[in-house]
Amino acid sequence: MGKYIIRRVLAILLVLWAVATLTYFTVHVTPGDTAMAILIERDGPEAVNEETLNFIRTKFDLSRPISVQYFEWLGNAVRGNFGISYRNNMPVKDMLSIRLPNTLKLGGTACLISLLIALPLGVMSALKHNKLLDHLSRILTLALSSFPGFWLAIMGIVLFSIKLNWLPTSGMNTPSSIILPALTLSVGMTAATTRMLRSSMLDVMNQDYMIVARSKGLSKSRTIVSHGFRNAIPPIITIVGLQIGHILGGAVIIENIFAWPGIGDLFINAVNSKDTPMIEGCVILISFGYAFINLVVDIIYACIDPRVKYTNGGN
Repeated sequence: MGKYIIRRVLAILLVLWAVATLTYFTVHVTPGDTAMAILIERDGPEAVNEETLNFIRTKFDLSRPISVQYFEWLGNAVRGNFGISYRNNMPVKDMLSIRLPNTLKLGGTACLISLLIALPLGVMSALKHNKLLDHLSRILTLALSSFPGFWLAIMGIVLFSIKLNWLPTSGMNTPSSIILPALTLSVGMTAATTRMLRSSMLDVMNQDYMIVARSKGLSKSRTIVSHGFRNAIPPIITIVGLQIGHILGGAVIIENIFAWPGIGDLFINAVNSKDTPMIEGCVILISFGYAFINLVVDIIYACIDPRVKYTNGGN
């Protein structure tokens, strides 16, 4: 296990470097003048003139070759310094540390809502296989997984904020501000987790050990809890881990729609202004989140399922 973890950590570092490098050069080859994008984003189109543009280029060293800028950035990034945001004139790592808790708060709430709905719904759907509840559950999860997140967000704002005036449209000024974005973000997670748990439970319930447990006199509920649900959980841990990783990246659109001050909103604004240091910081953080959570899921999977062994040759 120890050698496996070391290999995975080295693989994570390699992936982070590859993603960061690809992002860096992609940003630079996209059309548009970085200095002009920074100036327009900060001061508006009326502030654009050659003197100001030259000042911006000099201030952020934008006139040097891209390769020189890249290697300087990479050397600083290895030491944990992601540079100064062009748009906000603040260290990138400081802004990420301010915004990250907001994204984790939103994502954690969405994940909790998803599990509270998906776990009982998935189990009941499996227990009522091919009955009315199962059919309704499958139709519901199919419908929920078909709706784009941005459409659900807009419909939620129209219905609950504009029409009914129950919830705020944006920001995080009140405790109720998190309800709409969290519900919107949880919809896809709920559908995926419910379907996976239903499938896993159906597979487990047909195993011989479930029949043996019932034949020994265990009640149906105890058999399901002690043997069925526990053995159906490993695949759920995998998909929940992927969903948690998706929160960091998938919350980008939701945060922007609801003006939620998290990593996603920061990333969109950075892209609009071609704020390369901030874009790089957000991309590396999101990529690391995905990779780290996948590693944690693999370790947890091996701990709860003794059949899974990680060796020098892989898993």
